[in-house]
Amino acid sequence: MKLADDLLFAIAKRMYTRNMGQSEEMSDALADSDSYADYRRQCVRRVLDAAERYQVPYRDQVVLDLGCYDGAISGGYLDAGARRVVGVDIDEPAVRQAQQNHTKENLEFRVGSTTELPVRDESIDTIFCYDVFEHVACPAPILEQCYRVLRPGGRMLIGTWGWYHPFAPHLWSTMPVPWAHVVFGEASMLRVCRRIYQSDFYRPNMHDFDEQGERLADKFDYSTIPTDYLNKYLIRDFERVFDESSLDFRVHSERFSSKWAAWTTPLLKVPLLREFFTAYIWVVLERPPVGENRTQPNAQRRSADQAQIAAVGVS
Repeated sequence: MKLADDLLFAIAKRMYTRNMGQSEEMSDALADSDSYADYRRQCVRRVLDAAERYQVPYRDQVVLDLGCYDGAISGGYLDAGARRVVGVDIDEPAVRQAQQNHTKENLEFRVGSTTELPVRDESIDTIFCYDVFEHVACPAPILEQCYRVLRPGGRMLIGTWGWYHPFAPHLWSTMPVPWAHVVFGEASMLRVCRRIYQSDFYRPNMHDFDEQGERLADKFDYSTIPTDYLNKYLIRDFERVFDESSLDFRVHSERFSSKWAAWTTPLLKVPLLREFFTAYIWVVLERPPVGENRTQPNAQRRSADQAQIAAVGVS
């Protein structure tokens, strides 16, 4: 245990001090709160680029920003041409902050729950859910809620990643070593994060202080990342949940953008290897148009269709 921890600490310290292996998110986490807000606004462009690429309409649409947090992204959808935007999050203080800081016409924020969306049936054209779904502890009930609130033919765009992503634990500021949680295990990784956090070379960031401006003393004082924070789903787990929903879906896997990662493109088609080498997944889900009212999830309906085909073949 100590040998593994020491090895991981030595690697992390070298990568940290040389600024190697840091993703854009990690570099941002080391910046101040204003820079972080700027980064979040840039995320709007990433979502809208994906919406254009995968044909998810948002202009002149009623858009639901699922997991809006403090609303830093929501207003960007309105500025980009959405007719109305409704932000929903389970974090009540964050929603209150959004309501105070983002006061635009046709922009509103509501508090939801882990199983309910405070939105009327068939009142939403498009749902955006960016960098949120890996945090949803129970995705199935939320997907059914999304089906309920979408109008027939409405679409949902989810941007997320699987648990074998090299930086899936969201520990940008303390753990620059890719796949540390897979190779060394969560407990070892978190012990090393504590050592780095307490080291002289560590640069505190905006997430290391409480509301009074005091640096947090008990950070990383746990042995595993709780699943009510990260659900630890692999890509195949997400696909299973999507398949069990009433929404049609298609998963688009993207490789890492570095030129050194070009060789990984074929690996995204290999079920196990894609878990490690997929940088991000965009998932497009659609409520079937009028006339295709679904009473069964995809998987059940497909089984029934196969059974019917088999019965016809026997007769």
